[in-house]
Amino acid sequence: MKPLFYLSLLALSSLASANSHLPNHRHIAITGYGETTVKPDIAVLHFSVEHIDKRSAEAKAEVDKRFNTLLKGLKKYNISEKDIIASRIAVSPRYEYSQQERKQLHVGYSANRSIQVTVNDLTMLSDVMDLALSVEVNQIQRVEMASSKEEQLQQKAVELAIENAKTNGAALANSFGAALGKVYSINAQNYDQIKHYGTMEKMGNARMMSADMGSVSPGTYLQDDLTFKATINVVFDLKGKN
Repeated sequence: MKPLFYLSLLALSSLASANSHLPNHRHIAITGYGETTVKPDIAVLHFSVEHIDKRSAEAKAEVDKRFNTLLKGLKKYNISEKDIIASRIAVSPRYEYSQQERKQLHVGYSANRSIQVTVNDLTMLSDVMDLALSVEVNQIQRVEMASSKEEQLQQKAVELAIENAKTNGAALANSFGAALGKVYSINAQNYDQIKHYGTMEKMGNARMMSADMGSVSPGTYLQDDLTFKATINVVFDLKGKN
């Protein structure tokens, strides 16, 4: 964990009248930053199943078939129904432009369904992906990495931001021959969760070589860290040193 140390010092009482959020007596306004980093332990897969057929009933039936086969296969990896979210099947007419007739022609019906699967054991991620492809899931839209301890980690970032504000506020006040007094106001500006990689990429049949990574085997997933950030704005009263 590496808290970032930034700070912002606003003017004292001479500028307070210009800002109704600041007190009219001596004060110091500080922005505290906190950051904590962790390896993900959960993956959320977003799938899309689609089938096109001349008849809407057949298009829907094929999507149902693939979806049910996927559900059956997921049970082998201890993925329960509570870890699966599926949209309703959407069926719509399918048109294609005919260069010969210079117009859109109705060629059938498209049925599609979006599926979200949460994998709580990352050692099974590759197998679950392979299962999805084997049952003809048309598209793996994205793979989101997350942490099962998100709330605790976000709270840790907040705690680090608070300590950062206290430490830097005290240091600045001391530099000007003063000391921190009571807290006048607190504003939690924002909480962020950052995934450095955006999504996780499957290497497939490719092999990558670098001095740092060495060889990456086919089917390997490259994981990066999750970063939780928090920003706290605090206004302290200033008092003279004892």
